[in-house]
Amino acid sequence: MISIATPLTRLLGIRRPILLAGMAGGPTTPELVGAVSRAGGLGVFGVAGMTPDAVRDAVSRALELADGAPVGVNVLISPAVPRPGADPDAMQAVLGPMRADMGLPHPPPPGPPPATPLELVEAGLEAGASVVATGLGDPAPVAAAARDAGAPLIAMVSTVDDARTVVDSGADVVVAQGAEAGGHRSNLHVPSDAPVPLVGTMALVRQVVAAVDVPVVATGGIMDGAGLAAALALGASGVQLGTALLVAHEAGVPAGWRERIRSARDDETIVTRALSGRPARGLPNALTGALDVPGAMGWPQQNAVAADIRRAAARDGDADHMSLWAGQAAALAGDDRPAAEIIDRIMDDAVASIRGLGDALGGAR
Repeated sequence: MISIATPLTRLLGIRRPILLAGMAGGPTTPELVGAVSRAGGLGVFGVAGMTPDAVRDAVSRALELADGAPVGVNVLISPAVPRPGADPDAMQAVLGPMRADMGLPHPPPPGPPPATPLELVEAGLEAGASVVATGLGDPAPVAAAARDAGAPLIAMVSTVDDARTVVDSGADVVVAQGAEAGGHRSNLHVPSDAPVPLVGTMALVRQVVAAVDVPVVATGGIMDGAGLAAALALGASGVQLGTALLVAHEAGVPAGWRERIRSARDDETIVTRALSGRPARGLPNALTGALDVPGAMGWPQQNAVAADIRRAAARDGDADHMSLWAGQAAALAGDDRPAAEIIDRIMDDAVASIRGLGDALGGAR
């Protein structure tokens, strides 16, 4: 097994500088998390929206599959983002015909209150997770729990100022999320109805590396070994992969979503608040269009308003009504294959890219 040692691998006890993005809502199955950890990276669960008991069960199963390798849990720590002009009744009116077509009750029955990020982290640590990761906010609410468990704390950010903030709050690793990345923008503070900063991966990683004294992980548009090699050249200690692993056999991703990823164009993804109330990058579909209307709400209300529709669409393989999160380099994902094969190929190609640069420099004058 090809390995690359960095400050990140030494801190986390892994052999390869690759993290699985904590993608909540289904993609990070126990099988995917376990496969990534077994392949030498760090498998990370996206546990937002789960119950503590479900987190314990999932982490325990992943650890069984990981052959003794570490496993992490990721939570979303985001303050509410209000939206001027929000109209819950108008949103329900938009969704009513959609639910009728899908055979869903309207309005949907209320669900139980969600678990807090701290409750989810504590459940994961109790089950044996050894790394805690956060996104969308300051990790301070879970920092003490991670520290008391001896678990490294990873925090994702999208600006240099946010990187400094999370380190001050106790982060041991910073994930620098470039504008190319799929999913939610991990800004600590989101204006209610204005664009968020969209700093590209190359520009952001180099500046974050210069600003903080902890290992930095690059994410956003990284799909192959050349991307890993480039991240290391920028001073990062590793990469976080999301879109690249959505096509893994073990990922909980319906066929329609996988097909949209493979056929995506470089200019097709959009950053939208329509699906959750927070800016997030994905592929547009019928649900995006239906929810991008006057009256749309902020986070987390907008995220909850169509949750039943997204769940039913995922169950039925209906790509028109899912959240199709994907980064700008989605088309590089390639065919479905095991997670270990994806990671092996990335490592092989990274080493080949680094050696190729060395050969090129050998002829420099």
